[in-house]
Amino acid sequence: MKKMNLAAWMLLVSAFVFSYGGTATGQSKNKLSIGDQAPPLKYSKWIKGKPVKSFEGDHLYVLEFWATWCGPCKAAMPHLTELQKEYKGRATFIGVGVWEKVEEGKPYESSLPMLEKFVKGNDANMGYSVVADNNEQFMGNNWLKAAGENGIPSTFIIKNNQIIWIGHPGSLDSTLPGILNGTYDMAAFKASFDRKAEARRGEMATMQAALKPIQDAITNKDYKSSLSLMDKLVADSPQYKFMVDQMRFGVLLNYVNQQQAIEFAKELQKTNKSVPGIALSAVYNKNGFDKSTYLWAAKTFEEANPNLTNPVALDAVASCYAKAGDYASAIANEEKAVEGARKALKNGEMVGTIMDYTVVEYEKTLENYKKMKGI
Repeated sequence: MKKMNLAAWMLLVSAFVFSYGGTATGQSKNKLSIGDQAPPLKYSKWIKGKPVKSFEGDHLYVLEFWATWCGPCKAAMPHLTELQKEYKGRATFIGVGVWEKVEEGKPYESSLPMLEKFVKGNDANMGYSVVADNNEQFMGNNWLKAAGENGIPSTFIIKNNQIIWIGHPGSLDSTLPGILNGTYDMAAFKASFDRKAEARRGEMATMQAALKPIQDAITNKDYKSSLSLMDKLVADSPQYKFMVDQMRFGVLLNYVNQQQAIEFAKELQKTNKSVPGIALSAVYNKNGFDKSTYLWAAKTFEEANPNLTNPVALDAVASCYAKAGDYASAIANEEKAVEGARKALKNGEMVGTIMDYTVVEYEKTLENYKKMKGI
C-alpha cells in the first residue's frame, strides 16, 4: 500500500468524521435535482467579491462548495480562477465555504475568522467571489445534502434561476462550453444524475443508521457499550471495519485508556499501514495526553515515513515531540518544516495549504521551541 502523508490522512479522516458525526451529518428533508429552482443564497458573510443578490437571467452562476480541510478543493482553486477569467461576463464563480470543523459547543460561524484568514492568505489562487455558510448551515443543508452530494468539492451551475448541472469542478472544462453553445443535454444529464443521487442518499442513510447507536453511546459517555456495539457492527457489516477501527482508536485514546489505544493501533498496523498517519493526526494538536503517547505517535510516524519532507507532517511531528518535552527533536523537525514550507511557497506547491502566514507561524513555533530548550 502506498504511504500517505499527514495532509492526505487528515483529509481522509476529516471526510470520515463528517460522514458520521460532524457538522455535515444527516440527510436533508428536501430533495434537489437538475431542473429545480435554485435555493436562495444564505450565508454568514460575503468574504470576497461583489455580492450576488439573485440569479439573474441566462447569466451562468457557478457555485463551488469547498472547505479549508479539503485537499481536492484547494487543488481546484487555481483552475477555477482561470475559468473565471476565461468566462468573465458570461459566468460568475462563487466559492461557498461549508462544513468547517468547529469546537464542541460553539456556533458554526465561530469558524469565520479562520476562513477569512485562509481566503486572504490564498487570495491569488481564489480569483472569484467567496462566501461562508451560516450558523444554520443553510448552504450545506439546502444545496449539497438536498442534492444528495455527500462530499466536496461539488459544483452547481445555475441559469435562469434553475439548477442545470451538478458535478465535480474538474468537469467544468467540458461542461461550460456545451451549456454556452446549446449542445448540453440537460434531460439526459438529469436522468443519470438522479439515479446516482438516489443511490448516494440510500448509502448514506444506511451508514448513518448503522453508526447511530454507537454515536449515541459515545454521546452518552457509555464507552463500554460503544465498543461492544462496534464489535457487533463489524461482525454484521464488515464493510464498515475501516471506519469503526478509527472510531475505536478515538474512543480508547480520548475516553478509555491511552495505552489500550496504542496497543490496539500497534495490532491494527500489522494489516493497515495507514495507522501512523491516523494516530499522528489524532494526537499532535491536542493537549493532555501522556508524554509517552506523544512520543509514540511521533516515532511511529517517523518510522513509517523515514524520508519525510512534507512540512505539514514535520510540523505535526515536532508538535508531538514538544508536548513530550523532547525539544531537541521538536526543533530538528520544525526546522525542516520551515525549510519545506519556504520551498513550497517559492515553487507554488501545496496550494492552499502552505501560505505566507503558514511560514510565519512555523517560524514562530520554531523560536518558541528554542526558548523552551533555553537556546
